[in-house]
Amino acid sequence: MLEVTCAATRGGEARIDGRLTTWHPLTLSFVGPAAAETDDDPNPFLDIRLQVTFTRPGHEPLFVPGCFDGDGAGGPRGNVWRVRFTPDAPGAWQYTAEFRRGPLVAIDLAADAGEPLAEFAAGGSFEIAPRDLDAPGFLKWGRLDYVGRHYLKFVDGPYWLRGGADEPENFLAYAGFDRTPAHHKYQAHATDWRDSDPDWGDGQGRAIIGALNYLASRQVNSIYFLTMNVGGDGKDVWPWSSSESRGDTHSLTSGQSRTINPRGSADNDNLHFDVGKLRQWEIVFAHAQRLGIFLHFVFNEAEAANKRELDDGELGPERKLYYRELVARFGHHLALQWNLCEEYNLDFNFGPERVRAFADYVRAVDPYDHPVTVHSAGDPLAALRFTFGDERFSTTSVQLNQRPNHEVTEDLRTATRQAGRPLPICLDEFTLDRGQAASHVPVDDADGHRREKIWPTYFSGGQLEFILDDLLATDSFKTHERVRLWRYLAIARRFLEEQLPFWEMEPADDLSQGAATIEIGVGRGRKAALGPQVFVKRGQCYAVYLPSASATGTLDLRDLSGAATQRWFNPRSGEFAGEVQPITGGVLDELGPPPSNAAEDWVVLIRRDAGDTRK
Repeated sequence: MLEVTCAATRGGEARIDGRLTTWHPLTLSFVGPAAAETDDDPNPFLDIRLQVTFTRPGHEPLFVPGCFDGDGAGGPRGNVWRVRFTPDAPGAWQYTAEFRRGPLVAIDLAADAGEPLAEFAAGGSFEIAPRDLDAPGFLKWGRLDYVGRHYLKFVDGPYWLRGGADEPENFLAYAGFDRTPAHHKYQAHATDWRDSDPDWGDGQGRAIIGALNYLASRQVNSIYFLTMNVGGDGKDVWPWSSSESRGDTHSLTSGQSRTINPRGSADNDNLHFDVGKLRQWEIVFAHAQRLGIFLHFVFNEAEAANKRELDDGELGPERKLYYRELVARFGHHLALQWNLCEEYNLDFNFGPERVRAFADYVRAVDPYDHPVTVHSAGDPLAALRFTFGDERFSTTSVQLNQRPNHEVTEDLRTATRQAGRPLPICLDEFTLDRGQAASHVPVDDADGHRREKIWPTYFSGGQLEFILDDLLATDSFKTHERVRLWRYLAIARRFLEEQLPFWEMEPADDLSQGAATIEIGVGRGRKAALGPQVFVKRGQCYAVYLPSASATGTLDLRDLSGAATQRWFNPRSGEFAGEVQPITGGVLDELGPPPSNAAEDWVVLIRRDAGDTRK
């Protein structure tokens, strides 16, 4: 179906922009109260609330928050109010828009809060076509949801396996964004922009769009970023109206201008949002989704000044409005998660009670029920245990530094399953031990990551995002080691997606006996043995990662009945090697030597013959 635009009239129907197709986001624009983004009486973000109810026959309504959007083209003054909505099914949809006014009405969850602005009420209908199976990125599969397993799943598509980039956490500190400290230019990626790609400001968006293009071309499918790091490490990302960049006074009303102290301050104005900058963020996020890149939103970071920037660390008006605005502007995207805080328990400890309260509010304003998580420091099993079995939390975000990835992954899988709510185990901050004094300092070592982290994590039932060795200074994703890292990561992920029913499999290292091990560092001069990593669907499919194939030992196949095949896969080249070997289950199988290079790492894949129908 073609893109459609319908005119908006005061108190009438909305203007609808977008493709009227299932899973394609729509923007509904309404004529509402005229304002400027720095107004205080009323504050258009806090004291006026746009809420739109979407319904289709026979289904529960969706209550979607809207937002003030200036002149609708990035300008800070106007009467354009918007809601972004993604329909999840074909057919006839109706909508009704309600504006209400009153002190703090936008963050009040009561439907009847404030007073109605009846003159701006609007409503209408539209028809949505079935989903487009050829749509780009996530638009063909729909929303990524928690479904009670250790992996998220698209509503109309497959289970999802993450392999992403965790740096730079200040990804949004980009020179091309309005009123933003220019700490990233991504100049190495300007040539990765294509003529058909989005842009703004006659080239201002090209480098960051090119960076996403490059990551997608390397099959990186997730990116981690802070939406506010005032008082944190970077001190260069925030969504609020300010005069921080290019000498822009951003003066809007009676000579008033807004500033943000990047170090954090109780005097910062955190109640007025920069509609121009957020419009540019949306262009980037929408492009990421079309490329198949998951959006890992992180709301806070570890430093006390950052945690206390909003309501002195509590759930008050500033924090509620921050959550509501981000959900209203970006919650329509299909594949994302809300991470409440990086290292929630470090420095100023938010603690379980605050984190639960934050999660409750985010879930209350998010009509799409996106996964919510929180990131921890220290022992992740102890620090995240309060989230296990709690329906507020639908995934994990794990910092483990130099601890063995496979051990932490398996422990967390077991603990969340025993709590009655199996969670995806997502390792977002881990490092290789290469003798550095501080365990949190990363090293770009593609071969080391392949052998010690990528395959052991995937074959233990976990998922990954990589921190890179220049941390916040990361400005290029295509250094020599990163090119190799993304290649190894893509090889491993493709193997699981194409060869294994990974969402039905479980780690079972005890099935392997007598195989070689390698020694890996685990910090402070300590070493640990890394042996075969076994991932199985018992009786059906067995995959073994051998960090060294100098001795391959046996694999217990006594649960596998009948004929099967054994193949060797090279994790360095991404290709199967040697002949397909027929084997018989029900025994301790001698894996035998690999086709070549026995000192290197190899993967063994054993599957029951497709023609064997015995259970």
